[in-house]
Amino acid sequence: MNRACLSGILLVLISGMAQGAVSLSGTRLIFDGRYNEATIEVSNRGASEALIQAWLDTPRGDDQPGNGPSADLPFALTPHLARIPAKNKQTLRLLYEGIGMPQDRESMLHLYVLEIPRRSPAVQQLSIAIRQRINVFYRPAGLAGDPADAPQSLIWQRVPSANAALSLRNPTPYHVSLQDLRINGIKVADHRLLPPFSDASLTPPVLGTKGTLPETLSFKAMTDYGGQREYCAPYREGQPFTVPLGKPDSHSLTGKC
Repeated sequence: MNRACLSGILLVLISGMAQGAVSLSGTRLIFDGRYNEATIEVSNRGASEALIQAWLDTPRGDDQPGNGPSADLPFALTPHLARIPAKNKQTLRLLYEGIGMPQDRESMLHLYVLEIPRRSPAVQQLSIAIRQRINVFYRPAGLAGDPADAPQSLIWQRVPSANAALSLRNPTPYHVSLQDLRINGIKVADHRLLPPFSDASLTPPVLGTKGTLPETLSFKAMTDYGGQREYCAPYREGQPFTVPLGKPDSHSLTGKC
């Protein structure tokens, strides 16, 4: 390889593949529409100063990460560029203009925080810029129901078809993040995010096995605080059903099946 190609610093953007000095105080951020702002802390665990850049963007899919703020969003993020001393913290403030977002359901946005590596012109080196992304849920005031009850409000049903698909509908105005979906203990999906008032379908192999009737359906759902609660129920053939929270755990309120 030509040494001239190594004269600069190679900047590599990585999400979730490397550990940097910067971390966020939460894995998701709920923006309560009753207030005009929400905050999250960025911590610098490193031994030297860290430079960060932060921005808000609309979801683009995992293969198309945002590279800058969206000008169409009615939010302001401050500061968007900050230096954080070693072993210190910086609070990011997300401000809503008051108009421009749907008021009948939650909306999901992406918050990016980029840790910009320190540059040393005198030394050839590989610098890795760590980009983190979390979901931001703008939750308008006055939505019906309790977001904590949304997972057990999902409506499940086996679709009469050759591939025996399993349909699910989210009738609530809240996002529901499902994890570790299992039928008869067999994992059929690692993750599925259901937007408000949306429909989805799954085609688990176990459902298509002739002569085999599923007995149980279980999954975990993310809470507002980034934890998980477990839900389970007997599988009901041919009719819509819901899946309630598992029995309360003796050591927590998360529920266990």
